Amino acid sequence: MNKRTFVKKGMLAAALAMEPVSLFPFGQINGYSTEWPIVDTHMHLWDLSVMDYPWLEGRGQPLERNYLLQDYREATKNSPVSKMVFVECGRAPEQYLREVDWVRGLSEEDPRIAGMVAYFPLEKGTAGLGAMEEMAQRDIVRGIRKPFLPENPGYIQGIALLRKFQWVCEVNIGPGQLRDFLDLVKKFPEQVFILDHMANPDIRNQDWRVWAKALKPFAPIEQVHCKVSGMLTHASENWRLSDLQPYFDTVLEVFGPERLFYGGDWPVVLRAGSLYQWMTTFYALSQALSPEEKKKLFYRNAELVYRV
Repeated sequence: MNKRTFVKKGMLAAALAMEPVSLFPFGQINGYSTEWPIVDTHMHLWDLSVMDYPWLEGRGQPLERNYLLQDYREATKNSPVSKMVFVECGRAPEQYLREVDWVRGLSEEDPRIAGMVAYFPLEKGTAGLGAMEEMAQRDIVRGIRKPFLPENPGYIQGIALLRKFQWVCEVNIGPGQLRDFLDLVKKFPEQVFILDHMANPDIRNQDWRVWAKALKPFAPIEQVHCKVSGMLTHASENWRLSDLQPYFDTVLEVFGPERLFYGGDWPVVLRAGSLYQWMTTFYALSQALSPEEKKKLFYRNAELVYRV
């Protein structure tokens, strides 16, 4: 047992026996300083009267309604969120530039919205360069996310254009796609890639071994980063901290404290719990880290990679 594992087990012994709703309110977390900010690298907002969101149709509550800036402010009113990165919300594909302009307007209302990961049809390949240049004029864009198309030649060409704008390439995939993703990132050794939601492990069905095996080849690939997010929505309704800890420990081992970020995934997280509950859980999972390591996870890594 190494030192970090020993310390972690001691610090979490009491926490593992607690119910999820009672995890570490802010100001009572051992080793946490309220002077440290946190950058939320994964927040969504949508207004059903402004854009169309086909994926929301028929989803019901809690998602099938407006989620506006004032709602996010209310959800984080007791949290030290200093900056946010808005992530595209699956609006109708042709409305992607409208979404960028909408988010720019929101950032004027709340400057903490410091960057955006936008949608772009990367499959256009080199033919999409002009449209990329038009998007780049909206200086809020920091990256692109769209469905993963590893076999599409245009998609590959589109990724090759991202470095022209210093944009990250963000992907939302599952463990079964990690091998194809590994092949992709090896083609672009200078491009920064970000895995959303830890590659979506099936925590509910305890797929830790399969997921961890697929993730470990990324350890030496320094241009791949990972968001610690989405854990509650992938866990069972009666999850405990001990169910989540192996997944956090694995991404910490694979990516190290230099390549991880916190992501709230609000309002999608509401399918499983509150944003406050997830944030305090994240702090509990990271208790064994040193103060300098925590600062990297909480805000420094995000500020560097997203240029916010």
